[in-house]
Order: sequence, then C-alpha cells, then structure tokens
Amino acid sequence: MTRLKLLKELALGTPVVSTSKGAEGLEATRGEDILIADTPVEFADAVLRLLDDRALRARLATNGRRLVESRYGWESIGEKLDQLLHKVVKERKAE
Repeated sequence: MTRLKLLKELALGTPVVSTSKGAEGLEATRGEDILIADTPVEFADAVLRLLDDRALRARLATNGRRLVESRYGWESIGEKLDQLLHKVVKERKAE
C-alpha cells in the first residue's frame, strides 16, 4: 500500500496495518493511529487483533482519521504552504 493509499484509508476511518516501510514518513503513532507489522507473522497477528478487538478497531479508526485531518488535510497543508511562502519572501527581501 503506498503512502497515499494509507492516507486515503485512514481518512475513511479504516483501521490500518502496514509495514514500517509502508508508513515511512507519515506522522502516525504506532498502536494509536496505525498498527505496524514487518514480518508475515506479525502482520497476520495484527490483522487478527483487529478482527478480535472492536475497541482497538474503533480507536485506530478515530485516531487515524483525526491524524489525516490535522496533518494532511487541505487546511493544514495550506497553512504550511503559507508559512513557507512567507519565509521565502522574507529571505528574498533580506538579500
């Protein structure tokens, strides 16, 4: 699953199991926003945990969606872009 697909699934409120490599670069907290499993056995165990634990599914779904909205939503991205542009303009004026 690519990072964009991960973000899409998190935004949809889908509890996600990924590898460390698959979630690399995302600001997700292991066990709170997403489950990380790097071996086939770990991955299978994580999926079975999700199937067996309704509260875990609900927590991951809620936290994952909240993460995407706060860190990767248009408003957040727009703010970061605005800050970057102000910084660049300020640096240009200082030259």
